[in-house]
Amino acid sequence: MNSLDDIAARLRACGDLAATLAVSFDGFEAIRSAARACEDLDPGLLPAFMLAAGAAVEGRNTVAAAPSLPRAHGGRPGVPEPSADVGEAADGLAALAGLLAGRLSAAAAQAAAPGDRDACAVAVGAAVQIGRLLTWSSDASAVR
Repeated sequence: MNSLDDIAARLRACGDLAATLAVSFDGFEAIRSAARACEDLDPGLLPAFMLAAGAAVEGRNTVAAAPSLPRAHGGRPGVPEPSADVGEAADGLAALAGLLAGRLSAAAAQAAAPGDRDACAVAVGAAVQIGRLLTWSSDASAVR
Protein backbone atom coordinates (compact mmCIF):
# COMPACT_ATOMS: atom_id res chain seq x y z
CA MET A 1 0.00 0.00 0.00
CA ASN A 2 2.85 2.28 -0.89
CA SER A 3 0.72 4.97 -2.47
CA LEU A 4 -1.15 5.39 0.83
CA ASP A 5 2.16 6.30 2.47
CA ASP A 6 2.92 8.69 -0.38
CA ILE A 7 -0.46 10.38 -0.02
CA ALA A 8 -0.03 10.63 3.76
CA ALA A 9 3.38 12.29 3.28
CA ARG A 10 1.93 14.72 0.74
CA LEU A 11 -0.96 15.52 3.08
CA ARG A 12 1.41 16.24 5.97
CA ALA A 13 3.40 18.59 3.72
CA CYS A 14 0.39 20.66 2.59
CA GLY A 15 0.73 24.32 3.41
CA ASP A 16 -2.54 25.78 2.18
CA LEU A 17 -6.20 25.01 1.60
CA ALA A 18 -5.90 24.36 -2.14
CA ALA A 19 -3.10 21.82 -1.66
CA THR A 20 -4.95 20.14 1.21
CA LEU A 21 -8.06 19.78 -0.94
CA ALA A 22 -6.10 18.40 -3.91
CA VAL A 23 -4.30 15.78 -1.82
CA SER A 24 -7.51 14.96 0.07
CA PHE A 25 -9.21 14.23 -3.23
CA ASP A 26 -6.39 11.81 -4.05
CA GLY A 27 -6.58 10.31 -0.55
CA PHE A 28 -10.28 9.58 -0.75
CA GLU A 29 -9.84 8.10 -4.22
CA ALA A 30 -7.01 5.87 -2.99
CA ILE A 31 -9.13 4.69 -0.06
CA ARG A 32 -12.01 3.94 -2.43
CA SER A 33 -9.77 1.94 -4.76
CA ALA A 34 -8.08 0.02 -1.99
CA ALA A 35 -11.32 -0.73 -0.17
CA ARG A 36 -12.83 -2.09 -3.38
CA ALA A 37 -9.72 -4.22 -3.93
CA CYS A 38 -10.04 -5.62 -0.39
CA GLU A 39 -13.72 -6.48 -0.58
CA ASP A 40 -13.10 -10.10 -1.57
CA LEU A 41 -10.20 -10.78 0.78
CA ASP A 42 -12.47 -11.68 3.70
CA PRO A 43 -16.18 -12.26 3.04
CA GLY A 44 -17.00 -11.31 6.63
CA LEU A 45 -15.52 -7.87 6.08
CA LEU A 46 -17.17 -7.25 2.72
CA PRO A 47 -19.80 -4.88 4.19
CA ALA A 48 -17.21 -2.80 6.03
CA PHE A 49 -15.04 -2.37 2.94
CA MET A 50 -18.08 -1.62 0.76
CA LEU A 51 -19.35 1.03 3.19
CA ALA A 52 -15.86 2.50 3.50
CA ALA A 53 -15.61 2.72 -0.29
CA GLY A 54 -18.97 4.49 -0.36
CA ALA A 55 -17.87 6.98 2.31
CA ALA A 56 -14.67 7.59 0.33
CA VAL A 57 -16.76 8.43 -2.73
CA GLU A 58 -18.76 10.89 -0.64
CA GLY A 59 -15.58 12.50 0.68
CA ARG A 60 -13.99 12.67 -2.76
CA ASN A 61 -17.07 14.16 -4.39
CA THR A 62 -17.52 16.70 -1.61
CA VAL A 63 -13.90 17.82 -1.89
CA ALA A 64 -14.32 18.01 -5.68
CA ALA A 65 -17.10 20.58 -5.18
CA ALA A 66 -15.02 22.84 -2.91
CA PRO A 67 -14.49 26.27 -4.48
CA SER A 68 -10.77 26.32 -3.64
CA LEU A 69 -9.91 22.96 -5.20
CA PRO A 70 -7.54 23.75 -8.05
CA ARG A 71 -9.54 23.14 -11.23
CA ALA A 72 -6.42 21.91 -12.97
CA HIS A 73 -6.28 19.09 -10.44
CA GLY A 74 -6.52 15.92 -12.44
CA GLY A 75 -4.86 13.70 -9.89
CA ARG A 76 -5.51 10.04 -10.00
CA PRO A 77 -3.38 8.34 -7.39
CA GLY A 78 -1.87 4.98 -8.15
CA VAL A 79 -4.05 2.10 -7.07
CA PRO A 80 -2.67 0.79 -3.80
CA GLU A 81 -1.74 -2.85 -3.81
CA PRO A 82 -3.98 -4.66 -1.35
CA SER A 83 -2.10 -6.21 1.52
CA ALA A 84 -2.20 -9.97 1.90
CA ASP A 85 -3.37 -9.32 5.46
CA VAL A 86 -6.84 -7.78 5.50
CA GLY A 87 -6.31 -6.35 8.98
CA GLU A 88 -3.16 -4.60 7.83
CA ALA A 89 -5.01 -3.20 4.83
CA ALA A 90 -7.86 -1.94 7.01
CA ASP A 91 -5.40 -0.38 9.45
CA GLY A 92 -3.60 1.47 6.65
CA LEU A 93 -6.83 2.82 5.23
CA ALA A 94 -8.12 3.81 8.67
CA ALA A 95 -4.85 5.61 9.42
CA LEU A 96 -5.07 7.61 6.19
CA ALA A 97 -8.72 8.40 6.95
CA GLY A 98 -7.69 9.70 10.40
CA LEU A 99 -5.05 11.92 8.85
CA LEU A 100 -7.58 13.19 6.31
CA ALA A 101 -10.04 14.01 9.10
CA GLY A 102 -7.42 15.96 11.02
CA ARG A 103 -6.10 17.92 8.05
CA LEU A 104 -9.54 18.70 6.66
CA SER A 105 -10.77 19.78 10.08
CA ALA A 106 -7.86 22.23 10.34
CA ALA A 107 -8.51 23.41 6.78
CA ALA A 108 -12.18 24.02 7.59
CA ALA A 109 -11.21 26.21 10.52
CA GLN A 110 -9.00 28.35 8.27
CA ALA A 111 -11.20 28.45 5.16
CA ALA A 112 -12.62 31.87 4.31
CA ALA A 113 -15.32 30.73 1.88
CA PRO A 114 -18.42 29.04 3.29
CA GLY A 115 -18.35 26.51 0.44
CA ASP A 116 -14.85 25.43 1.43
CA ARG A 117 -15.78 25.20 5.12
CA ASP A 118 -18.86 23.14 4.32
CA ALA A 119 -16.99 20.82 1.94
CA CYS A 120 -14.25 20.24 4.50
CA ALA A 121 -16.79 19.54 7.25
CA VAL A 122 -18.68 16.97 5.17
CA ALA A 123 -15.41 15.36 4.08
CA VAL A 124 -14.29 15.14 7.72
CA GLY A 125 -17.50 13.21 8.46
CA ALA A 126 -16.77 10.80 5.61
CA ALA A 127 -13.19 10.28 6.83
CA VAL A 128 -14.37 9.63 10.39
CA GLN A 129 -16.89 7.10 9.09
CA ILE A 130 -14.15 5.30 7.15
CA GLY A 131 -11.95 5.20 10.23
CA ARG A 132 -14.73 3.77 12.39
CA LEU A 133 -15.67 1.13 9.85
CA LEU A 134 -12.14 -0.08 9.19
CA THR A 135 -10.75 0.20 12.69
CA TRP A 136 -13.56 -1.98 13.96
CA SER A 137 -13.09 -4.34 11.02
CA SER A 138 -9.39 -4.81 11.60
CA ASP A 139 -10.01 -5.40 15.32
CA ALA A 140 -12.71 -7.96 14.49
CA SER A 141 -10.42 -9.65 12.00
CA ALA A 142 -7.67 -9.96 14.61
CA VAL A 143 -10.06 -11.80 16.93
CA ARG A 144 -10.67 -14.53 14.37
